[in-house]
Amino acid sequence: MKNLYVVMGGLGKNLLWTSLIPSLCKKDEVDKISVMTPWPFLFNTNERIENVEPLTDFRYYPSLTKYDNIIYHEPYFSNYIKSEKMHMLDDWATGYGITPVFPKPYINIRQPYKYELSEPLTKSYCVVQFNGGAGRLGENKIAPRDYRLDLVQKLIWKIRHQMDLDVVCFRYDKEPRPSETITFISNPNDESSTLGIVSIIEKAEFVICIDSALMHFAATTNKDKKTIVLWNKNQTIPERIGYNFQTNIINDTDICIDSNPQEIFDKIGI
Repeated sequence: MKNLYVVMGGLGKNLLWTSLIPSLCKKDEVDKISVMTPWPFLFNTNERIENVEPLTDFRYYPSLTKYDNIIYHEPYFSNYIKSEKMHMLDDWATGYGITPVFPKPYINIRQPYKYELSEPLTKSYCVVQFNGGAGRLGENKIAPRDYRLDLVQKLIWKIRHQMDLDVVCFRYDKEPRPSETITFISNPNDESSTLGIVSIIEKAEFVICIDSALMHFAATTNKDKKTIVLWNKNQTIPERIGYNFQTNIINDTDICIDSNPQEIFDKIGI
């Protein structure tokens, strides 16, 4: 059976979906499956992926007639949105008719990707992401899932001056740049350069982030409990899209996450 699986949504969501690939191969009784995605670089080197189809618009592609089935299940248009604690992977598994899988995304990094930083690292470091989603389109916007900017600065001060670490920030150009941080720079002409963040994470002391792409990238590495994720339950909770092997701190506020920096600092545990 030659199936094409359509995966929509953001970078982190597509990365989470890779957890399903082995089970989908087993269901279809094939060694490799094919995907249509807005983020082809996440799948291009995966050993269990045969074809990666572009998703640029909704035109009819005659070339897609080579597939026996084109399969699209979208959790955001399903009972997933009515459930308080159903994990997104469980909803996908139900939609695809497979057994639920453990959330562990995968990227095949054949070789270390080159990356660029706004300034050189001078010492050991951590990686952070405190904004996500709105910044790609809007100037310095802050959303309910973002960490409050003044608290960001307090936390970074503690990390830099009490731990003596550099801080690498994973962010879009239009998102706030915390002071005393080094920005990870991806090549706008080469989306795959974003995968360089995996090499940065692997050598980092720890990761602190919100529900964001960085959380999912960290889940592909061996950082596990050294990844601290800040959640606002007015947006979502780790039981729905996160990882129980990471350290999750849950907040409840209408504006943005305002967890005490000392609580986060204490969780680092170095």
